[in-house]
Amino acid sequence: MHKVLIFIILLSDSVYAQHYNAEVDSISYSYFHLGKWNDLIHYANNINHEQIDFKLLRQRVGYAYFAKGDYYASIREYEKAQQFDKKDEITQLYLYYNGLNIGNEQFARYYAGKLTKKKKIELKIQDFRFIDAVDAEYSKKLTNNSSRTNPDFERLGLNTQLGYRLDLYQTFSNFHQLRDFTINVNQFEYFALLNWTLFSKTNLSIGYHYVGTKVITQTDNLEYPGGIWYGKLSQKIGRFDFSVDGSHFANNMIQTSQQGVQIGYALPVRWSTYLKSSVYFLSDSLENRLVFSQTAGCLVLKKIWIEGAITIGNLNNFLDMSGLYFYNSLDPTTFRTGFSAFWYATSHLTFYGNYTFENKIITETSSIYTQNSITGGIIWKL
Repeated sequence: MHKVLIFIILLSDSVYAQHYNAEVDSISYSYFHLGKWNDLIHYANNINHEQIDFKLLRQRVGYAYFAKGDYYASIREYEKAQQFDKKDEITQLYLYYNGLNIGNEQFARYYAGKLTKKKKIELKIQDFRFIDAVDAEYSKKLTNNSSRTNPDFERLGLNTQLGYRLDLYQTFSNFHQLRDFTINVNQFEYFALLNWTLFSKTNLSIGYHYVGTKVITQTDNLEYPGGIWYGKLSQKIGRFDFSVDGSHFANNMIQTSQQGVQIGYALPVRWSTYLKSSVYFLSDSLENRLVFSQTAGCLVLKKIWIEGAITIGNLNNFLDMSGLYFYNSLDPTTFRTGFSAFWYATSHLTFYGNYTFENKIITETSSIYTQNSITGGIIWKL
């Protein structure tokens, strides 16, 4: 048995040695030491066909891409370096940095958890944070229908880091509108979403969304409490990300099931452009229907991200943004488009604004009216 183990060790060392080349090591180190990132990347690409590959080469090329701001390519190289040594802290550290730079905090914290205690203290990385971030937003909606007042929407959220691979987001919101100037509609909501990073690029989310609808008329005080169970599985592959999700809403009036598929892609261009397409299938006791959404965003300046979106389909009892927003207005939206802007003012503070245009339908008369929404928000990360 011992002889077999010794043979396997010698064989693995031999395979590793066949990939190592002293000249390549020396030349790649020279480019790395001089900061000639393009020359280093070009040199490494040219020797790939010679089957020369080792950890230091991948780490150097990974850092070259990192220095150039191509974080997806840097991740690819450090992941290849990881195949030679899964516990190398330099590799884990730059996978952590790259995750932060592409805005994927779950990926970053997955590798943060693998760093040494000394490095975590140095970088001020904590396992548990009850208050990791808080966010708040207010939305004013303007309608052109005389029988509808302009609705208000407020929301307050809290994110808690339960571990390096687990976090909990909770939010409270309230919606208010007068219909026909006699019917007062109020809706209080609570949403909790548990995010679990199964692997570095695989995430599972499970949530519950409480919807407390209250309708007050001149003669009645009606309540329609309901709840939504939500689940989502996401997988990233290079610049692509894929996800599937599903939800089920029920109150004492109706039940709606929703399934969705999303595909996103980060373009390899200077302005960090991102595209995402989503298709949802909704079914209830009245009908089955499809909803399609297309999103595009880019980093126009170093600290400003803009994003546009268009959604087509009947959004009656539609759940959006990974379970965060639930659209069950008395007048369903049939078309929605708009844009958002995010300003990363500091490493701890983000301001954002949104404008949305909607076509809405009054189901009793089948008449259509328009609604404009203006939203402002803030995210404070401690």
